Amino acid sequence: MRSISSAAEVGRDEGGATVVEFLGVMVLAVVGLMVLIQASLWVWTRNVVVNAADEGARVAAEAGRPLGVGTDRTHSVLHDGLAGGADRFAVMTEQDGDSVVVAVRGEAVRIVPFLPAFEVTARARAYDEDEVLVP
Repeated sequence: MRSISSAAEVGRDEGGATVVEFLGVMVLAVVGLMVLIQASLWVWTRNVVVNAADEGARVAAEAGRPLGVGTDRTHSVLHDGLAGGADRFAVMTEQDGDSVVVAVRGEAVRIVPFLPAFEVTARARAYDEDEVLVP
């Protein structure tokens, strides 16, 4: 007795299905990889922004230093960590009583066009040595 579904008949009838399945899996894999890379970029950006705000507040709070030095240090750390993406961030440095506050706000670089923009904010506070160490 002869089998109806021989290997030759199955291969001939469903020859294009393998290509379609492969393309479907590849599209999903590429989209998943792009989303993973985008999430990694957002986490990297967030870490750099938090570090930049912290460094800026620390430098601005040192004895005898003006607030502008903290803003400059924050911009420097942003440019070191994010290169061209640092231009997307605004830095505000202010005196708040006996503390210096540095706030950084902007958007992370977006490589996946259909994902929403990821806003990154950080705020750091350090005691101003000029205010705290007054004799």
